[in-house]
Amino acid sequence: MQVNRWIAPAAVAVACGLSAVPAAQADPGDTQAALGGGSGIVLGRSTKCSLTAIGYDAAGRLVGFTAGHCAEAGTPVRGEQFPDAGVVGVVRAADAQLDYAVIEFDPSVVTPLRTVNGGSIAGLAPAPPAWSIVCQNGRTSGYACGVVWASSPVGFMEQACSSYGDSGAPVTIGDQLVGMVSAPLISDTRVLRFSCTDPNNPIHTPVIAVAFDTVRQAVDATKGVGAGFQPI
Repeated sequence: MQVNRWIAPAAVAVACGLSAVPAAQADPGDTQAALGGGSGIVLGRSTKCSLTAIGYDAAGRLVGFTAGHCAEAGTPVRGEQFPDAGVVGVVRAADAQLDYAVIEFDPSVVTPLRTVNGGSIAGLAPAPPAWSIVCQNGRTSGYACGVVWASSPVGFMEQACSSYGDSGAPVTIGDQLVGMVSAPLISDTRVLRFSCTDPNNPIHTPVIAVAFDTVRQAVDATKGVGAGFQPI
């Protein structure tokens, strides 16, 4: 089944009546961007996705991840809630098959955060087994938890509330990063909406998540930007 990725260009967000729930409001005079797993980011001119995590790679570069369908290599990145900071990073690599992108951030304008909107990331763990409870933290839907229906080393399907703009959102167990949001199992149509509109309503499409452990191994194999990643 072909699915539409949960990407949120400005036009899509307006058409669907969506608005972000930011973790914090930016100071109008602030030229620094405080970003962490779950922060909203703007890729290119207007594509809005969620930052999976931020930390340092083996070469000491400040790097982060998001969904690969959000942007291609070379795309500039801005912090959604920090427009005055301007461009804060650039996509260095994007993989369509595993659906991940590696972002290199400018450490002079980015303050890395371990906790955003109640969700913290302190380490990495493999894909969770079925019937685990995971939580995700997206720029659109915020922090929500749900059960894992099926799992493999490459990815898993879970039931946390998610919608457009949550692409790339971190999926965690406790403070351990286990995955990143890729796509809905069932896409919305012009008539029927399957994405989550209320965290208290469990009747919405499950979410397909990519196992972050698999992403990390793929990036390590490239020996490029992001290899040896560890969250802050």
